[in-house]
Amino acid sequence: MTATVRSVAKAVAMLQAFDSQHRLLTVRELSALTGVPRSTCHALCQTLVETGLLEMHGAEGYQLGQSLATLGGQVIERTGLVDATLGPVSTQLASTRTEIHVAQYVPTGIVYLLRLQNGRRLPNRNRTGRHWPLHGSACGLAVYATLPANARAPHREGLPEETLALMDEAAVAFVKRGYIVTEVSQEGFRSVGAPVLDQHGDVVGAIGTGDARNLMNPQRTHEIGVAIRRAAETSSRALGFLPSLAPDASQKRRPA
Repeated sequence: MTATVRSVAKAVAMLQAFDSQHRLLTVRELSALTGVPRSTCHALCQTLVETGLLEMHGAEGYQLGQSLATLGGQVIERTGLVDATLGPVSTQLASTRTEIHVAQYVPTGIVYLLRLQNGRRLPNRNRTGRHWPLHGSACGLAVYATLPANARAPHREGLPEETLALMDEAAVAFVKRGYIVTEVSQEGFRSVGAPVLDQHGDVVGAIGTGDARNLMNPQRTHEIGVAIRRAAETSSRALGFLPSLAPDASQKRRPA
């Protein structure tokens, strides 16, 4: 690896150090999180600020720059997930009277793109733009359940046996009913999710919703689950997914 490529890799590692728990980072903190020497961090931060990928936030440190929104927006537009789901979630899910979430699959989990108010608003840890691991929500588990075994492996690394068992149980249940039901996202809250597939039959994201557990009896959970599954199927068709035409369709998981 050349010196130039190493510098790029270090800069990327620094950008990836920012997340919902680390929105502001000092040079010292960036160095500790990435292992990049402090002097190198300082120099790279200056370059990243000049290019708009980082911004100074007073004396508190650095935050991600708005130029990244331009780059991320191109990925969102290319996938077409928002356009494909907006109609179905606005019409087919209106009767659920719950907040609807749309999340996009990324190599490290999911990122929430939409939160549509469709009824009473409940306290929820999900935020537009927030990243979650696949095991942390109904949307994430819906994506996980649709992935082939080799693509699931990176999302299982380092997790406790209890979490792995939960993920496996969710995947098995998904095959039977075509949607995920879980209470992992937050205490006292039951969530439902289903995957959205592209024209190749590959999962690109998921649609999810939920409500207070005491309001989600088995019948209502099933009714909302079926509605979520159908909205995900409609969204998948909008992206060009046709099971009979998808490559290796017999080997791919898809909304039931």
